[in-house]
Amino acid sequence: QVVQEEPLCNDDEFLYSMAKQYAVLSDYIGGRDDLLIAPLEHLAAQEETVIRDQAILSLCKIIEKSPNLASDQLVHTLNRLANRMDFFTARVSASALLPVAYRYAKEDQKAGLRKAFNTLCADETPMVRRAAAHKLRDFVSVCAKQDLLTDLIVTYKQLSQEDTQDTIRVACVHATLVIANMLNAEENKQHTITAIKDAAEDRSWRVRLTVAKNFHVLCEALGPGLTTAELMGPFIALMKDNEQEVRKEAVRVIQSCIELKEPLTQEQIQQHVLPQFQSLALDPSQAVRAALAQVLGPVAKLLGRDVTQRQLLGLISDLMKDEFHEVRLNIVSHAGLICEVLTVDGMVQSLLHTVQNLIMDNHWRIRQSVVEQIPKLSRLFGLELFQSKLENIFLSSLRDSVHSVREAATKNLKEISEIFEAQWTVNHLLPKLVEQYSASAGYANRMTTLHVLPQVSGVMTSDQLVQYIIPLLIKATKDSVPNVRFCACKTITWMMEHR
Repeated sequence: QVVQEEPLCNDDEFLYSMAKQYAVLSDYIGGRDDLLIAPLEHLAAQEETVIRDQAILSLCKIIEKSPNLASDQLVHTLNRLANRMDFFTARVSASALLPVAYRYAKEDQKAGLRKAFNTLCADETPMVRRAAAHKLRDFVSVCAKQDLLTDLIVTYKQLSQEDTQDTIRVACVHATLVIANMLNAEENKQHTITAIKDAAEDRSWRVRLTVAKNFHVLCEALGPGLTTAELMGPFIALMKDNEQEVRKEAVRVIQSCIELKEPLTQEQIQQHVLPQFQSLALDPSQAVRAALAQVLGPVAKLLGRDVTQRQLLGLISDLMKDEFHEVRLNIVSHAGLICEVLTVDGMVQSLLHTVQNLIMDNHWRIRQSVVEQIPKLSRLFGLELFQSKLENIFLSSLRDSVHSVREAATKNLKEISEIFEAQWTVNHLLPKLVEQYSASAGYANRMTTLHVLPQVSGVMTSDQLVQYIIPLLIKATKDSVPNVRFCACKTITWMMEHR
């Protein structure tokens, strides 16, 4: 009563709080949730959006808690809201309530609800049509397939051709993701393929962007047959789109497409996607080039050594030298994977020099990413090549000016010592690490050396620890810098607990 009477019925803050608290109140009224439906119906017809949204939210919570109220009360409430012509806000709320009401309604009520939904989708008020379209995905997900084909598919097609509001066409793309999963190949060919193709060529970039972002979901729903026959053309068009955001998402989704249960095949990638890479690598948009760099590793893994060496190697080298740091970062983060595909013979001269340069890049994240790839490269190259090409630049990372790079080098040194085993660690690596601990060096370098010692100690025997590491730790406890002494004490404690 209080929400309908003066003076509080005009206080939006009060009405919003009441809409929120009705859902809380339902826990304290002994199961009489039916008493809350009428005031929430009144609030769901208010002009203020946040009040309506909160009222709908509360109604949905109450129905989830007491599903029997859907058939007894909510369906009648919804019908009253859907038929109110004094102001459009009630019909907007009716659209939002339909999926929940339909899920819990009796079978004899569902036909009427589908009819009400179709009416709201064709409403003369744009805001009502938009609200109904935004609920199309949720509504079809609770409908049976036959009801969808009989009563809703025509509405879906009409909304996908909506001329005035691109947000409605965006909502239809999201609905397509659900509908395509419900239909078989022949039904999809008849009902959804045209809508997908039209959306991929839509004059609004937001619609095209939505298709690009969800292309992998469409591939999964439609299956490899329809994807090959119907979707590859629109997908190539999205990679050539005028809007950089659309191109970026079309490139980025390639990785998701080749990770599906039934992924895009090597032939599809080679025939349709690969020819676009050269122009994308020269794209004026930095974001597009960065997206391309991000997917090259997984694509190379799918295509195999020969195709990668023949068609992607030059592209990879160029992107590693790109002027935009994020492009370099993305490509170098897959350096280990790419080298694994190419094998040592296929790439050692062409890419290794570039990797060596990148570890001295101006951007610390790129230096860090290179350091993180070193263990994988070490496994591929073996000891001799590691020592001649990578060791010095890797050890120089322990003296990097950025802590995160030094930390990454410290952590990865453990894996490198495990790869090349104890003898190499003791005879070759440890003297170089000890050498870095120098009174003339900055205290940060001495701290880094102390952090490194526990990492490499895992492959050493107790006698070797006593001979090589303990003397250095004792020396560090007498360092002039308190931080170094403290770090030495912590390292000694760790050694006693773990070794």
